[in-house]
Amino acid sequence: MHQYVRYTRQCVITAALLILTVTPLSAEERTEERTEEPKWIQTPDVVYVGTPYDVVSEMLHMAQVKKDDLVVDLGCGDARMLVLAAQKYGSRGIGYDIDPDMVRASRRNVEKNNVADLVQIIQADIFTVDISKADVLPIYLLPEMNLRLLPQFETLKPGSRLVFHNYDLEGFVPDREVKVISNEDNSIHTLYLYTTPLKRAQ
Repeated sequence: MHQYVRYTRQCVITAALLILTVTPLSAEERTEERTEEPKWIQTPDVVYVGTPYDVVSEMLHMAQVKKDDLVVDLGCGDARMLVLAAQKYGSRGIGYDIDPDMVRASRRNVEKNNVADLVQIIQADIFTVDISKADVLPIYLLPEMNLRLLPQFETLKPGSRLVFHNYDLEGFVPDREVKVISNEDNSIHTLYLYTTPLKRAQ
């Protein structure tokens, strides 16, 4: 039996306006200059499709994001997940994207929402970055991309939480599965929560 969740836009907006005491990214976590101008590197593996904000809110809720967590978004798009996590929970975030246009858009979004002390956007190939320090990974990628990331997922410390949107991690058993009915697109979105160490299907 699947759990269904419906959110109202007002709930998401209200949550995002919470005022929290925050811990900025450390010098070690801020490994590259945010202001470095992005450039064309290669064609992205996938076209960016933004997750509805009420679904983003549920993904963060499923992951039980806390103030001391580091949220890492692979293929961060416009950084909406990291921005909402910083606003709602006061958590730190690092977003990676290879598309220079999306890197610029996400940096503008971070600045516009006044979370630049918490969120850093880095232009990089997501299959090459070190995610071992991440506590939470919200993921909206194609199934084959999820599997390509498996070697990186296996570097995560025990207790890290991964929440996949619409596409699960094939061959592994999720801790929880939730179906969210979004008020933004009136569609059903399936979310899968995994906790490290990942559990292989028998």
